[in-house]
Amino acid sequence: MIQVRISPAQRRKLEADLKIFADKSQVAVAETVAIIGTSVAKELARKVQPFGLTKKVGDSFELSIEKQINKAARYATFRGTEGEIASVHERYRNEKGSVTVRPPRQFQPARPTFKRDELDPYIVKKKSNVGMAKAGWIAAGENIDSPLLKTSRGLVRKIKGIAPWIRRHVKPSKGSSRFERKSGLNSTIYLTNKVDYAYSKGNYNMRTVPSAIADGYKRSITMIRARLKKLQ
Repeated sequence: MIQVRISPAQRRKLEADLKIFADKSQVAVAETVAIIGTSVAKELARKVQPFGLTKKVGDSFELSIEKQINKAARYATFRGTEGEIASVHERYRNEKGSVTVRPPRQFQPARPTFKRDELDPYIVKKKSNVGMAKAGWIAAGENIDSPLLKTSRGLVRKIKGIAPWIRRHVKPSKGSSRFERKSGLNSTIYLTNKVDYAYSKGNYNMRTVPSAIADGYKRSITMIRARLKKLQ
């Protein structure tokens, strides 16, 4: 669970615009914290590895996964490592999840080579999970309950700029939020990414959380000012 709270310094910077926005939107100032929450959620998603939210990032990551699985299979053939491709791939992944072993270009196989009818379905399966950890944060952001985050028909506004490889996984089961409303900007939003491996022990994604929250605050200022212009 990541706690999103406005620090005194950030409060001073945001307070004026938030009060004006709240007045024009005819909502309590506390509700404006919801916009900051969605902004932070998007930045948290952006900084989950691989960095970014675009289609290009997703395509590149899927290609990388395919290459690493093939490399693990080839190395296992060289070393004579027993097991199916799933166990072989898991064995040769490092703490960051990458396969860094390198088989020689030419070697005498020490075990039967992996057939494409075993490799390809496994590659497809692994690719299908790409974007899930990012989707957990988007789901959490879109779960924030506030009138400011809904359309005139009461529908939840989707966070913009999320490519299909991430959007396909955005479901309530992947992320949630809790909005504790207090006076003014003392409100707190709790975002929870329910994808268990997204921030597991030793996961390098955790190191990016402080910068993601800081960037989310900065981005929210731009968002609020843009919405203010529409209300004028």
